[in-house]
Amino acid sequence: MTVINSNSAAMLTANSINQNDRAMTSTMERLSTGKRINSAADDAAGLAIATKMTAQVRGLDQAGRNANNATSMVQLADGAAEQISNILQRMREIVVQAADGSNSVSDRAVLDVEFKEAAEEIDRIVDVTEFNGKKLLNGDAGGIADSGEARVSFQIGANAGQKLTVDFGDFNLAAGAATGVGETYTIGVLNDLSGTGQPLTFNDGQGNSISVASTTYTNDAAGDAAQIAALQGAAGYSDLAYTVAATDPAGGLVWTAKEFGNTSFAATSSGSGTAIPADGSNAGPMGANISSYKTTGMGSDYDATLTAIDVSIGGVATQRATFGATMNRLEYAVDNLASSSLATATARGRIEDANYATETTSLARSQIIAQAGTAMLAQANQKSQSVLSLLQ
Repeated sequence: MTVINSNSAAMLTANSINQNDRAMTSTMERLSTGKRINSAADDAAGLAIATKMTAQVRGLDQAGRNANNATSMVQLADGAAEQISNILQRMREIVVQAADGSNSVSDRAVLDVEFKEAAEEIDRIVDVTEFNGKKLLNGDAGGIADSGEARVSFQIGANAGQKLTVDFGDFNLAAGAATGVGETYTIGVLNDLSGTGQPLTFNDGQGNSISVASTTYTNDAAGDAAQIAALQGAAGYSDLAYTVAATDPAGGLVWTAKEFGNTSFAATSSGSGTAIPADGSNAGPMGANISSYKTTGMGSDYDATLTAIDVSIGGVATQRATFGATMNRLEYAVDNLASSSLATATARGRIEDANYATETTSLARSQIIAQAGTAMLAQANQKSQSVLSLLQ
């Protein structure tokens, strides 16, 4: 049928040219960006997977930087601890020298001057050792000033909970002995778990929560436990005593309360603060309170002073061993993070990266088809002109 109003051949050719043009545009976009997936329309499932992998790669890379920062922080603490160890060694040497009977009273007085100055220097080093504004050796490395929390958690993984906790200790001369007394804790409402549904409220009878100022911590099979001998409750419970167990003291107390002498009558609540166990496990590297060395010197009982310094030297060495082991762990962690990041990035590349061999071939094909389509469109348009010969 010879017509001129509807040129089907030309319209078919034009439609093919438009489709080829879209394909060529997509190919050129991939070649210009280097990515196979430039929008969700290109590969919806692939985009979702690649996005999760991107989050993982960036998290792993940041965790690697965190681990390197942690290494620097621990190295700084270890360097300061090394100097403290050297000072303790010199103090011990002075005591050994002073204990010899060949020394006169004036000789020992001179030795005592150096001994006291050495002790002062230990506390000075503790006070000035900082990393990024955080004091490392005074027992506050894990929190704000005077927090009494020496443990620091480093985020060395891309996901939640992937942390490494390091106890930096307290190198103050006075912090070597355990106090056995915790901070002030306030216990609010304890929900009864015995089945009666009766809540237990520890207060003063007028709605004010009781503040426990002197909580003693002991170490038993259940872990660090807080024992409150006689905690007075509200009306109806005033003659009861409770035992409150605390778990993970350094991370904030989690109370588990039970009526004294009645294991079936349990209750739960929560508190916060830093627990100080009374079993001596919170003793600092010095092993005992030897702050008197700064004022009274080595004293006259040289054997006792030597014994105390030996304990301090051993405590500092143990803490330095912790630092050394931590640095090794962080080194392994950095290497593992780099390997994991590389593997994840490679897997992501297989999903979203453009294959230039394939895409350049596709571009050449599209360009040839575009040229051929343009030629055919011209032929289709020329075909309609043959109608004019019928009108002559």
